[in-house]
Amino acid sequence: MLRLRKFFPYLSDAMATKHDYSEKQYLGYNRFGIIRRTVIALFCLAVYFLSEVDDQMKETFLLLAIVILVLSIASLLIQHLETRLDGSKLTLIGPMTFKKVEMDLDGIKYVEVKPYSKFLLNRPMFNLHKKNSQRFFTYGHWCVEFETKDGQVVTLGTQRPNGLKEILSKFVKADN
Repeated sequence: MLRLRKFFPYLSDAMATKHDYSEKQYLGYNRFGIIRRTVIALFCLAVYFLSEVDDQMKETFLLLAIVILVLSIASLLIQHLETRLDGSKLTLIGPMTFKKVEMDLDGIKYVEVKPYSKFLLNRPMFNLHKKNSQRFFTYGHWCVEFETKDGQVVTLGTQRPNGLKEILSKFVKADN
């Protein structure tokens, strides 16, 4: 670390903060996006190899397929949702604008792990308010749902639902 500080003086030990829970989810792993991009790229490649149109049109479809595949690989690097839990403060950092949603977890009413949706393909969403609930989801099948002391139901998609539930269970009010 001392050698890094020589070249990067703004680095400090405070930047290496450990969180009680931390998870990053990336946009490119969403099943809906992967299937859609793959089908379009396969269609372009099928037109390139199977059609008998002029060479310029075939090259256009090949180029389009390559661009779609490169963008798909690049989307695997785009962070959509970061979940951090420090003490009793849950911080959700959003997509590309890095908007933050902070919640105080003291006195939550219940915590449960459940399937996110009965549908196979789900869109990624950040801070969607719907029917007295907030939803945060990138990809996967499972979510942790909890109700805050204000009565707000929060649905949080996660890749480690049991670990998050175990940590959030410490904040459930005892009188429920």
